[in-house]
Amino acid sequence: MLPSPLLIVILYISIQCAKGIDKGTLSNSYRLRAKIAWQQEDRDKAIFALHEAMRLAELQRTQFSGAAQDHANAFSSFGYTYELMVAYQTILGNVPEVFSTMERGRAKSLLDQLAVSGTDLLAGLPADEAAILHKRDVDAKSRLASLEQQLKVNGTRIDYSDEKKIMEGKRLRGEIIKAREELVASYQSIRNASPAYRLSMSMHNTPVALKQLQAEITSQQGLLLEYLVGTESSFVLAIPSQGKAKVFPLMVTEKQAKLLGIKTGPVTQDILKVTLSNTENTGVLDLLKNQALSDDAVPHLAELWNILIPEELQQSLTDDSVKRLMIIPDGPLALLPFEALVVEDEANEPTYFIDVGPSMLYSPSATVLYNLSQRNDVNIKQQTKPVLSIGDPAYPQKKQAPTGTALDSISDRGRFSTLTTKLSRLPHTSIESSLIKEIFSEAGLKTTQYLESQATEANLRKDISGRKYLHLACHGLTDHSHSNFFGALALMPGISSENTLDNDGFLTLAEIYELDLKGCELAILSACETNFGPQKRGEGVWSLSRGFLVAGTRRVVASNWLVDDEAAASMMSYYCGYLALAEKDQKQPDYAESLHSARRWVREQNKWSSPYYWASFVHIGPR
Repeated sequence: MLPSPLLIVILYISIQCAKGIDKGTLSNSYRLRAKIAWQQEDRDKAIFALHEAMRLAELQRTQFSGAAQDHANAFSSFGYTYELMVAYQTILGNVPEVFSTMERGRAKSLLDQLAVSGTDLLAGLPADEAAILHKRDVDAKSRLASLEQQLKVNGTRIDYSDEKKIMEGKRLRGEIIKAREELVASYQSIRNASPAYRLSMSMHNTPVALKQLQAEITSQQGLLLEYLVGTESSFVLAIPSQGKAKVFPLMVTEKQAKLLGIKTGPVTQDILKVTLSNTENTGVLDLLKNQALSDDAVPHLAELWNILIPEELQQSLTDDSVKRLMIIPDGPLALLPFEALVVEDEANEPTYFIDVGPSMLYSPSATVLYNLSQRNDVNIKQQTKPVLSIGDPAYPQKKQAPTGTALDSISDRGRFSTLTTKLSRLPHTSIESSLIKEIFSEAGLKTTQYLESQATEANLRKDISGRKYLHLACHGLTDHSHSNFFGALALMPGISSENTLDNDGFLTLAEIYELDLKGCELAILSACETNFGPQKRGEGVWSLSRGFLVAGTRRVVASNWLVDDEAAASMMSYYCGYLALAEKDQKQPDYAESLHSARRWVREQNKWSSPYYWASFVHIGPR
């Protein structure tokens, strides 16, 4: 008689344990054991094996090398283990275990970064080792800064022919790529060696308790929706302010499948990817990014509403029963503004979720959301100017043809330009910044303001600490290489002869991590794609907004795509107006509700009624 598959796997695991096989491989073996036990309807053994698989995966995670993005890449390979546990516990009706599993499988690297924010990562290392790592980092930054300066000078040299400039430019760009790789490697080496970073990975694995979270939801008369998007199935966990939490599998009906061009049955990561964004640019997100909404967009947004929001919850979300909706997205959903979903598809006049729904906030995980809400308050009242606003950096302008008009220089209304061309000026950001300064000043909050040639990276660094409000209106640049390590806010370079990266005008994601933003209640990133970047399963988006949370900001307003200069300026002015009213009355501002009201105002303007203008900006963090 042949041994059963379960017995074979058990024996195989015993051999692996005896040989000291790495915990990651052992975790996958326990997952296989769980699947076989479940198929044989031995529920207890299946759940036990999955718990062990999760434990081993989390132990393996502490042994990964590299920085946060490397840990996230490696840990994502265990995503199917957490998906299986959610699926099994949903069948068993164990909602607390569903919540715990969802939380244990997401935003782990972000939690690590939050835990070591402001910590000297070289502390605790032998002095000679710390010195070597520090020198490598300094040398890498100096090398990169020098090469970028050489590239800039190369374009203006008069002693070179055009052909020689091109050849030298190619050489320098190749060297810059190598220098960037060395800087990333240096960054990773410090975190590999850092005792503090290692400790953070082993000490911060406990998710927020469901009861703690429910108390926060109840205080806001809210509803939290936490999504898990898997390779075989997907789920949403609904945690209301009153009543019991409930899990809903996400399914696609035949009608929805036909309209969206996807398969019927369980929603999967692949299905959502195609539905939201694809190479043909027919996905929902692709359509939302167009100023003029196509005919396909509204019915697609309506069906997505029915797929993502369980029918049982829809009425309470549109009849004012729920005052706050907290979204914990997963996978491709991380870039979807739920406010743009269509609740009713009426002829020529769709009703968007923003029209009838509550204010919304987003977070990579419920644990991150709770931890941000519990951050220690820092007394900023003694600051003479608690607001810092930077806008309209004086980027060098494109040469205009003699017949051009003044309007030609601002014809590109989006706050984005590739680095192969000159960055366009953003004239409305100057108005935006000045209005915000005036609004807060009237509420008794003085503002430090830098515009045009003064909107430098050096000035930002000099004056950023100790601010309650931070407002940056400029270009946002996304770089998908190295997990957006060199993605940046484009400011002006400081007036200095030194070749330093911290004064080159590009405030990169890696540099944002190192800012001191303790006590900052709100960072407004009024720029393109500041909540956009590479995605990793379970971790969310590697965006500029993430950097500000790590640096100490309690909440961030950031954009999912390119934004219109004028519409964004109007929205942020109204947004800060609502905040200033609360400040004037000495009340705690409701940041999420204020953004909701400002977006609704933009939505009500005929020229900006398309979601392109109002849906991009989202609130990340607690209310």
